[in-house]
Amino acid sequence: MKIISSYGVELRKQNIPIRQTLEIYRSTVRYLVKVYESVWEELAQIEESKKRFNAAEHLVHTTKRNPARFDFDFCFPKIPSYFRRAAVQHALGSVSSYQTRLEQWKQRDRKQESRI
Repeated sequence: MKIISSYGVELRKQNIPIRQTLEIYRSTVRYLVKVYESVWEELAQIEESKKRFNAAEHLVHTTKRNPARFDFDFCFPKIPSYFRRAAVQHALGSVSSYQTRLEQWKQRDRKQESRI
């Protein structure tokens, strides 16, 4: 019979780099949410989620073929691509969810006004 045991150990002051990374991630998401809120009308017209993500990323990231409209690369230099893409996805999802819920609330409010 094989016996397996596990236990938890508290790490003290070992998560300081994680906190710094989390702080940077949150500030990038905060910046991106403001950007995507400002251009939501444009992004909302794109139905397919993958194309919307690509369009959102092109708004903030400069490449050889694509000049970015916003200065994300200047504000957050040398951010790894996987980190940037995760932040873009998070911000885009947050703005999309907010806009969807806002529209639902407005429609529900209109329905209640028509009943009165």
